This record gives sequence, C-alpha cells and structure tokens, in this order.
Amino acid sequence: MKNQIHAWRPIAPLRTFVLVLVLTFAAEGTIMLMLPFLPPWATTRQVQGLIDATILTLIMAPVIWWLVVKPLRHLAEYRGELLHGFLQAQEEERSRIARDLHDEIGQQLTALLVGLGTVEAAPDLPSAQRLARDLRQVGATAHQEVRRLASGLRPGVLEELGLIAAVERLCEDFEVFHGVPVRLEASATVSGSLSLPAETSLYRILQESLTNIARHAQAKSVEVKLARVGDMVELSVVDDGRGLPADTNQALARSSVGLGLKSIRERAEMLRGDCIIRSADSGGTMIQVTIPLSESV
Repeated sequence: MKNQIHAWRPIAPLRTFVLVLVLTFAAEGTIMLMLPFLPPWATTRQVQGLIDATILTLIMAPVIWWLVVKPLRHLAEYRGELLHGFLQAQEEERSRIARDLHDEIGQQLTALLVGLGTVEAAPDLPSAQRLARDLRQVGATAHQEVRRLASGLRPGVLEELGLIAAVERLCEDFEVFHGVPVRLEASATVSGSLSLPAETSLYRILQESLTNIARHAQAKSVEVKLARVGDMVELSVVDDGRGLPADTNQALARSSVGLGLKSIRERAEMLRGDCIIRSADSGGTMIQVTIPLSESV
C-alpha cells in the first residue's frame, strides 16, 4: 500500500449547512409526531414549548459540538501548529544565513583584508600586481556567494522573467550542482495566470522538493511537471530514489517529520491547495501540489 498524505481541510460550509437543516427538520418532525401521544396535561402551549425546546436542545447539542465546536478547536490547534512550524523554519533559515555569512563571506572578507595588508607591504610593483590579481579572484568569489544568498532570500528571476524561466533555471542549477538529470515539462499557459506570492510559493515548493531529493533520495533522475489544468495549476516532482519510509504517512499526520515536507504541505494549504506526498510508481517519491487560480490572484 502506497504512503500518501493529503492536506487537511475543514468541513465544507455548504455541506455543514445542509446537514444542520436536515437534522433540525428531523428533530422538529419527531416532536410533532410525538405530540398526539402526550397526556392531556402536556398539551398546553407552555408545556409543549418546554418539551419542544428540551428535545431540540438535546438533539442539536451534539450536532453543534461535532459540526461547529470541534472543527473550530481543530482549526485553532492546526493554526497554532502551522505558526509554530513557520517560526521554527524562520529561525532555522536565519541560522543558516548567519552560518553562510560567517563561513563564506566572513572568510572571504578576512582574506581580502589580509591580502590588502600584504599588497601594502609589497616590496615592488610586480609583486603588488600579482597579489592584486589574487585578491580580485577572492572578491569575485565573495560576490558570487552574496548573489547566491540573495537568490535564496528572494528569487529575483521570478519578477524579471516569470515562473517558467525561474523553474527552468532552478532545474538547471540542480543538474549542475548535484549531477542528477531533471526532465522538465512546463506549460506556457501557466505564465501570467498566478500572482507573485503564488508563484513564489510554487517556486519554494519546487526548491524544497529538489533539496529533499538531493539530501535523502539518492535518485538518478527527476521529473518535474508544471501545467494548468482547467482552473487549477498543478506542480509535480517525481524521483526514482529510495522512496518514502514505511511510517511517513503517520509521521506527516503527526507533523513530526522534517521541516521540508511540512513546509511544502503548509505552503499548499496557505493557497487553499491540495498536497499529495506518496511513493511513486518508479519506486521513488512523488510530490504533487495543486492550487486553484481563484486563490492566486
């Protein structure tokens, strides 16, 4: 049996309204049918009203509990979990950026400072020029690291070229850095159909999916599809790696898995979309996110 998880959704308002109407009608009908069997003293208006209110309260109390109170409590708890997850993810992202700044940019700047001191103390012009060329390379490396960090914080390619180009570049970078080929199928009809926040969320979902593949899947190939299906936009990422652990379904339900999969699911839910994470037919993992266009404008 394939491991699979769907994003949690509350009870549909229309379905709840219809169910309450049906139960109310059944309660009132039951009361009316019981009236002819009541003793004469119970046929006064005051007693009938009291009996009506009592029976209706006894019938509707559990209905209100199950259809209103319990979903609201569940929704409040779920909102707290989402908020906690986002705050935790935010703190971890800040820690990662701090480490990158310290380990990469900090070291490059230190090398520049030391190198400038060496240039200042150079005995002749050729020696200073040689040191300056080395420092120029150090500066170029630091510049690339700054661009990489900036791209991680805000993918400017989304604003400049759009979602399709950003996805293509992300897949190309993944192939270059990890040596795993990516087959991309992106429909041009997606361009211009989403708001920038929705495009950013889809971009981050793909980014997180590819990151999980690089860290855990040991995959030999990846297939990415981005298409518009009716009034929905669908993104799917399939790899041929190790697949999901046997307890992934329960772990996702408990929200006890890593922040990667939780982040994907939470981003989909924020757009009122559907998120499916399951074992793929190829033996790897499939992540499929579908969001409605009506929620993305």
